[in-house]
Amino acid sequence: MSYSRERIGEILMRSGLLTVEQLDEALARQRVEGGKLGQVLVRTLVLSEEDIGRTLAEQKDYPFISMTSYAFDRAAVSMIPERLARRHLVIPVGFDGESIVLAMADPLDVEAIDDVRLQTGMSVMPVVATATQIQYAIEKYVASADAVQDIMFAPDDEEVSDEVLTGDEDVPIVRLVNQMIREGVSDDASDIHIEPGDKGVRIRYRIDGVLHEVMQLPLSAKAGLISRIKVMAEMDIAERRRPQDGRIAVMVNGRAIDFRVATLPTPQGESIVIRILNQDDRVHSLEDLGMSPLHLEIVQRFLSRPFGAVLVSGPTGSGKTTSLYAGLLQLNQISRKIITIEDPIEYQINGITQMAVNPGIGLSFSRLLRTVLRSDPDIVMVGEIRDPETAEIAIRAALTGHLMLSSIHTNDAPSTLTRLVDMEVAPYVTSSALVGVIAQRLARRLCPQCKKRVRVSKAELVSIGFSAAEAESVKPYGPIGCDECFGTGYRGRIGLFEIMEMTDEVRRLFLKQAPSEQLREVALGNGMQTMRRDALEKVAQGVTSVEEIERVVV
Repeated sequence: MSYSRERIGEILMRSGLLTVEQLDEALARQRVEGGKLGQVLVRTLVLSEEDIGRTLAEQKDYPFISMTSYAFDRAAVSMIPERLARRHLVIPVGFDGESIVLAMADPLDVEAIDDVRLQTGMSVMPVVATATQIQYAIEKYVASADAVQDIMFAPDDEEVSDEVLTGDEDVPIVRLVNQMIREGVSDDASDIHIEPGDKGVRIRYRIDGVLHEVMQLPLSAKAGLISRIKVMAEMDIAERRRPQDGRIAVMVNGRAIDFRVATLPTPQGESIVIRILNQDDRVHSLEDLGMSPLHLEIVQRFLSRPFGAVLVSGPTGSGKTTSLYAGLLQLNQISRKIITIEDPIEYQINGITQMAVNPGIGLSFSRLLRTVLRSDPDIVMVGEIRDPETAEIAIRAALTGHLMLSSIHTNDAPSTLTRLVDMEVAPYVTSSALVGVIAQRLARRLCPQCKKRVRVSKAELVSIGFSAAEAESVKPYGPIGCDECFGTGYRGRIGLFEIMEMTDEVRRLFLKQAPSEQLREVALGNGMQTMRRDALEKVAQGVTSVEEIERVVV
């Protein structure tokens, strides 16, 4: 391997990243403050860590890697202890033949290379990465790898130690659970899935609506892992045959986080899903949801009504609660009494009375709703209509001078009407009370830092819904992957909407018990825009990709 004899400052100037004046000023600071030239340039915000890292890699003829998009080999990560990784700011990322590939902020740190060689018994192949990314990777991979290594040879039985129950941080399984939760929060995951199998335990995070496998644990970890989570969620650890629900409230990295925990018995053991509810997240406004100007105008018209029912429909995880909170944020005024019934309370909003369902003491949606209606509200939000009793009370409340907001599980806007009939709400009550239905899904946003125009044939564009004329002019973007989006090509999500207003024609058809297909045709004739059309507009605007709408929208 050949090395450049140029100094790093010379390479930076040759690359156009640094001027002579900036170099002279940085060298003067270096003489006063000490440290390396690259550190001085980053401290003074002249250059980024990545600029310095890439230049250093060029100077020493080493590869430069982005840690956020690199495919880590966890077997390599587990070969050095956390203390060694933190002391030298290094992390193994994979293997190259008989060598271990070592990410380093300073590839000339001979002591670090020697320590890793002694620890692993392998020759070391350095690659360059930024110090910040290495620190993040150590937090994410090495800490959990240490805990996994400690439990790798533990006996595979159902016995759980007292330390697991009390939460002793020195116990590997406790440390592993804590690290798993920290990692899920830092990765902006919405859910953590713990799934026992015949050969091990699979851990997956749902990020921006898509599941990603993050680790495989040995079977020896199963009993302690499940018991530790059940203890934290105040569940019965002796009960393994029935599903259980629980909650955890902790501080993670200085942030207040609530977790909903659900267990499901399977032949391989209890499967657990942990829903992450970040209390520090702000409530989004209607404008933040990604509604088109047309949809925004319709929804604001719904919310301006003094009474009536507005329902948000969609499957689990489609952003219904976020949309309801956005509506409440707009309605929240000192002249209005707003009461919500939720399961659980996901966001605290000043000025709104919020109540949580608690079936354990008989506080169901329907029972709380009866009480709320006697408390002089102007606006009531019911987190979800789940049963006929709640549906009947909520819809009838909309006829008695209240604006009622709620969510319901249906696939599209027109089928919400037939769903209410299935819940035994009389059609004449629904037709009189219902103002409109907002059906929605969530699609991943393309990362604005790395998205790139892609070639899509005219035939393919027509096949997904564009007209022949639109297909001539549409220039879609696709995902690439960069540091900002952790290599996925997507960052965050945006709503796709289908909004049906209860017009007189729709009401007449519904009272005749017309099927949802006929209701859809009439609604489209009255100006309703389908969810696919909304999705296509977002593709044309470069907000999301063709692949993403094909994944999300039927």
